[in-house]
Amino acid sequence: MKQVQYILGVDGGGSKTLARLEHLPSGQQWEARGDASSLSLGVESAVAQILQLARQLAGQAGCDMQQMWALAGLAGAGNRHLRYQALELLERAFGKADIVSDAKTSAYGANLGQPAAVVALGTGSVAMVLDNTGRETMVGGWGLLVGDEGSGARLGVNAVSQLLWELDLQQSPSQLGLYLMSVLGTQRAEILTWLAAANPTRFAALVPQILALKDCCPLAGRLYAGHLQEVRKLIMACRQYGPDIPLIVIGGLAQPTLTDLANETELNLMAARGSALDGACLLARQLAKDFLNDEEAK
Repeated sequence: MKQVQYILGVDGGGSKTLARLEHLPSGQQWEARGDASSLSLGVESAVAQILQLARQLAGQAGCDMQQMWALAGLAGAGNRHLRYQALELLERAFGKADIVSDAKTSAYGANLGQPAAVVALGTGSVAMVLDNTGRETMVGGWGLLVGDEGSGARLGVNAVSQLLWELDLQQSPSQLGLYLMSVLGTQRAEILTWLAAANPTRFAALVPQILALKDCCPLAGRLYAGHLQEVRKLIMACRQYGPDIPLIVIGGLAQPTLTDLANETELNLMAARGSALDGACLLARQLAKDFLNDEEAK
């Protein structure tokens, strides 16, 4: 019977990729970090990033990638076409591989496989409810064009939109506006060029300065207040699937957001017990376990 020696968990988003290799017999682990691997930003570049990290970890562990059973939770994997494209490439490199949405790995990791409603706030945003029956329900995650409420990219888009109104109305630029102009340019042609090349990652990169100015710049403060309202909207949407299910907010925007939502006791938030990377490894172990059980049943 084929034994699974190594599992590889991957958490890939619009700004970074985390990977963990675990030797199942000994429990020894190795971790690596790389650039973005969101399928929405490009299947080939996402796969290349994952393979680069896998090769790095294989070198550290002294194993072959064909010995790894890999599971990647990736932004953009809700798009079936993109998922199949990426999986076809990954399956050639590993002993076995699967790709799921990063919302799923986040939901399984945040409460270590136990029921939870998990709101992920990063470059994009999405929520998943894992209820007491094991059913998985997605909330949000429709992408920046029509959704991604509470995300870094949405906050960045809203900020740029306000800057453009300042310019159109020939208002004196706000403190935040001056910063945005230093990034986008001061002339219409420069701004249009920046917008033509903009993607969710570039919009989300504006967020640290918005957060830094939210207490001293009225525009940044209004934008941040709108962000909090969007997060509340996601939370309340999750609540309809079970008011008693623990609700956890995670992601790069979680810490600053939770600082301001912590006193809103009606939200009944719980601290995360694990990460999306933990969830990816948990699901990778389950993948290996299911295979072994199927082999024993034959």
